Amino acid sequence: MKEYITIKDFGPLKQIENLQLKPFTILIGESASGKSTLMKVVAMMRYLYKMANIRSYLKHSKIAKSPFRMRLSSMMERQEMGKMFTKNSVLIYRVDMGDDISYEIRIENGKLFVPSIAKEHLLFCKASFVSENRNVIPTWAQKAWKNKGATLGFYFHETNDDFAHASEGDKELKLEYVGMKMLITHPKGKPTRYQIIPADNRHEPIELTEASSGIQTSAPLALIVDYFAKDFSFKDAFNRSVMSYLYEMENLSKFKAVSEPTSLPKIVDVHIEEPELSLFPDAQCKLIEELIFTATHAKDDRTVTLMLATHSPYILNYLNVVLNQKDEERARLTHENMAVYRIYDGEPQDLMMQDEQGRWIVDTYDLSEMMNNIYHEFVNMGI
Repeated sequence: MKEYITIKDFGPLKQIENLQLKPFTILIGESASGKSTLMKVVAMMRYLYKMANIRSYLKHSKIAKSPFRMRLSSMMERQEMGKMFTKNSVLIYRVDMGDDISYEIRIENGKLFVPSIAKEHLLFCKASFVSENRNVIPTWAQKAWKNKGATLGFYFHETNDDFAHASEGDKELKLEYVGMKMLITHPKGKPTRYQIIPADNRHEPIELTEASSGIQTSAPLALIVDYFAKDFSFKDAFNRSVMSYLYEMENLSKFKAVSEPTSLPKIVDVHIEEPELSLFPDAQCKLIEELIFTATHAKDDRTVTLMLATHSPYILNYLNVVLNQKDEERARLTHENMAVYRIYDGEPQDLMMQDEQGRWIVDTYDLSEMMNNIYHEFVNMGI
């Protein structure tokens, strides 16, 4: 299975043609270049593909009328992208299954086209979006009872919902990139408690709300990725979204499962805005390694993919270590499952290349040029 995205005249994105999305796709670019817009479009199209799979599954299971309606205008407005969509906008998400078989989600001329998927190609998909304003989550979680009716936008609440599900049950999460661990407990009658504890016990536990800004932004991210890699229940998700509807509409007797839903191939796509927020460069690199390691060592019943939008040249440079290291105890990727694109002037530039030794690397020359320019400016001052 291979994924591709085409985008024309959508917000800051001018022309993206059949851009391949790999299991680990990284976007970098200047502020307002369109990298977050691209990632949000991909997340939306993957969600629509998930719904296409559910509708097709029900159809193959003798439920002719699907309860899941997809209205383009309301979906665009809810995801805060309605103003970017014009009469000239085109969005196409294509999934190639091999043997010249592919499926397309297409948005064109103001209309949404969703395919019917053959039963042998059905997938069980989940799309998660981790927003850049996740630093609010620790405080929000402590005051949840006061926040009823309040809103911080679609993407924050998607992130917060995933964080809440990931927090269910008492657990301990290692945060090795900062030498800490997070302890999650559920005191009776009180909000869930998140404590940060040094791995070497050099000081007493502190509340997550009192931790450094880097820990407050990265701990929810690490928890969400760990949850989808290990604990997320596809069966529970299917029961919530499908079986409860069939029961309520008294369609359960008509339902003749084409296959056991949990036997379908399972994919979780996690989309992350600015993983580097408030972290020292060394911690940025270690966090990326931990996220990749967690995703590539997910439970055997699922595939977890990561898509990142970043400003960090440190992360981009560190990916060359991940691409070429041989230690099996550390995160490793290959050029077959990693793509790196720079978004510039509304279009993508592929940064993957081979060096003189034939090794696949990320071309970070332009991203390091600023540091060289600063150095030369200093030298030319003649101080």
